[in-house]
Amino acid sequence: MSRTVSTASSTDPLTSHVVSSEDGTPIEYFSTGTGPGLVIVHGTMQSAASQSELAAALAATFTVHLVNRRGRGRSGAYPVLDRYDLALDVADVAAVVAATGSTAVMGISSGGIIAAEVALAAPELAVILFEPALVADGSLDLDAFLRRFEPEAARGDVPAYMVTALLGTQMGPGFLRFFPRRMLESSTRKMIAKGARALPVGGATMGELAAAVPYDMRIVAQRADRIADYAAIRGPVLLITAEKSPAYLRHAVARLGELLPGARVGTIPGVGHSATQNAKEGGKPEAVAEVVREGIDALRAN
Repeated sequence: MSRTVSTASSTDPLTSHVVSSEDGTPIEYFSTGTGPGLVIVHGTMQSAASQSELAAALAATFTVHLVNRRGRGRSGAYPVLDRYDLALDVADVAAVVAATGSTAVMGISSGGIIAAEVALAAPELAVILFEPALVADGSLDLDAFLRRFEPEAARGDVPAYMVTALLGTQMGPGFLRFFPRRMLESSTRKMIAKGARALPVGGATMGELAAAVPYDMRIVAQRADRIADYAAIRGPVLLITAEKSPAYLRHAVARLGELLPGARVGTIPGVGHSATQNAKEGGKPEAVAEVVREGIDALRAN
């Protein structure tokens, strides 16, 4: 059955909500649009605001719910790092799915791992995974990266661990790898010290984002070399990658495609791992929205 859907971006405002997670922690999310519910789970150094333009582009097709993960906005804090487990983030997203009655969940990068875990426990959900940060088949030397990152995080050296994470996960422009670490750490320190400016709806301060990075790295470490677990996902799956993303992320999408033969795979041309973000952050939200709409339609038609 065919249907006509407007692809114009919505100008509807984001409405704020708070739900209690399984352990009582408040989790903030923002909603816009009409149609079946789609929960979007952001990645590292992001907040609910990071995909606000993607939400607007999808609002004619879905009621989109943008989660603010812990440590951002009105969402509660993470526990101390040594007590953290991925199950906390999974429960937080599951609470938003339940509160909204959503039928689909989309996860981005580390948020893609969270979304995949939610999908394992809820086979009725459709799941959209944009380059989940799954290290598989030696695609990234994670051990070498963590040997430096974890002591920096343990002593609270935020500029140092931010730079280590940036370089170790191959994020940011490639030319940064030729800059001295001291220069990168100094720039990071100044960026954090600027403090909060006027934040967009669903936004987070640089300090909040930086403080959450060690938790994202724990997510990546806890699911390293466990990609085969996701062969057990039973709901419809849409996998999305970007043409210019790091090879290990594109490899994760390719491997998931092999493990989930019924999955549909889409590629965003001309952009890297920032594809889902707002345009001023290097994203192509309209292009991602088109892939999401077409992919979900195709999966529902099967």
